[in-house]
Amino acid sequence: MQESIETMHTELEQRLRFETLLAEISSRFVNVPATEVDREIEDAQRRICESLDIDILAVWQLSNEDPVALTATHYYSVQQGLQPPGLLKEEDFPWFVKQLQAGRIVAVSSLEEMPSEAAHDREVCRQLGVKSNLSIPLSAGGGPLIGVLGLNTTRAERDWPNALVNQLQLIGQIFTNALARKSFELALRESEERLSVATDSGDMGLWVLAVAHKLLSAWVDEEIAELEPPGQQAPSLEK
Repeated sequence: MQESIETMHTELEQRLRFETLLAEISSRFVNVPATEVDREIEDAQRRICESLDIDILAVWQLSNEDPVALTATHYYSVQQGLQPPGLLKEEDFPWFVKQLQAGRIVAVSSLEEMPSEAAHDREVCRQLGVKSNLSIPLSAGGGPLIGVLGLNTTRAERDWPNALVNQLQLIGQIFTNALARKSFELALRESEERLSVATDSGDMGLWVLAVAHKLLSAWVDEEIAELEPPGQQAPSLEK
């Protein structure tokens, strides 16, 4: 009885520690700059692995080289020097891919519990040294699959309680949102740089319509601004 109480107490402490870690990770991603997203994800991966005693945690995203393959864009392993495998192709994990594309989380505590139709996937997992796996599909706004949050153990098998899976699903969404914001901000910055180059080389200006206020405002480079008559103002759309 005493041993059972101590076990429950230990599990409760571990759960509270991870919930605290989850809150810390969430807060760090609220206003993280695009240039810091990758570093924050990698740091979060390390902390999650240490907290949960996970051997490998990877963020897999659709590859630019192969639209039906995944590549590890963010990878952490407790075994230093261990590199992620190359592209994960559908032909290597047909059962996993089918489940993930359908938006289903795959939780494998033991390779032996995988269904018969996953025989090929199971053999590849064995070759990679995987004993347990949790794969969480990643999508933006409920859209199609854009990646996978994958957790693996290689030293021993482990269970994936529903409460933990839900927490890790939230982690996956945090990573997805941060990566989407990073992609948007970098694309916007690149677009602004191209526009700046165009205006510098072509002496162009840009009129911006503020519909709510019915006003036109001008954005021009410095040389064009100097050519404008003093006191000239943007025309108003007020009638």
